[in-house]
Amino acid sequence: MRDLVAHPFRLPLDVGKLPMAYLLRNGLSYCAVEDRLVFLDLPSDRYFCLSPAIETEFRRLVDTPAADGAALERLLPTNLVLPHEWQHGISQRDAPAVTGETHGEPERVTALDSLSAGGWILRCRAQLKVRGLARTIQYLIDRKAAAGNDAPTIPARHESDPTLARVAGSFHVASHFIGTHKRCLPWSLAIAHRLVSQRISPLLVLGVRLTPFAAHAWVQVDSTLIGERRERTDMFTPILVV
Repeated sequence: MRDLVAHPFRLPLDVGKLPMAYLLRNGLSYCAVEDRLVFLDLPSDRYFCLSPAIETEFRRLVDTPAADGAALERLLPTNLVLPHEWQHGISQRDAPAVTGETHGEPERVTALDSLSAGGWILRCRAQLKVRGLARTIQYLIDRKAAAGNDAPTIPARHESDPTLARVAGSFHVASHFIGTHKRCLPWSLAIAHRLVSQRISPLLVLGVRLTPFAAHAWVQVDSTLIGERRERTDMFTPILVV
């Protein structure tokens, strides 16, 4: 996961000797929405679709276990995929299907809980502005990896888990003094970091929809949404799961 947000690069190639393997370039993820493929480029912080001809070639790589040289030759100039000696196929990590929600009980939240939630929200807002999307997400990846190496995570088996409820409740309280409108990404990042601090391993999910285009972010622990409604997340297709 550490090279997920590395900057894109190109390799010097002899096109006539292209290997029969490939991978999606660093920092790029995609999903199928309706009848189109939508891509997220983390280093440039943008979403985009492909032209019909290029999308057809890309789908061939996804559907075919081993790529032929001609297909790779046509796709390499787009900087979507790179030849790779050891990996075959393009795969995406899926978010577990949502089966529950937790929104917490604000009356059980302490002042320290609320201050911690507010502090993480402000910190994540600042990180996105100063460091950008790719480096901000990489920081979350690094913290999750460090927590996983230092100690086992606390499993959350259902939406009534008391630690999950306390974290969700603290962000509900924080919403009264920090605005939430159109700020799902810094809020979701903040929730994820707060869970990591509680020795729980979260999933940060970025999703998209078309007609009209919109993006959304949320946090899951296994199949449980944290401080989010399922009817909202069901409107989006996950494009990146961290």
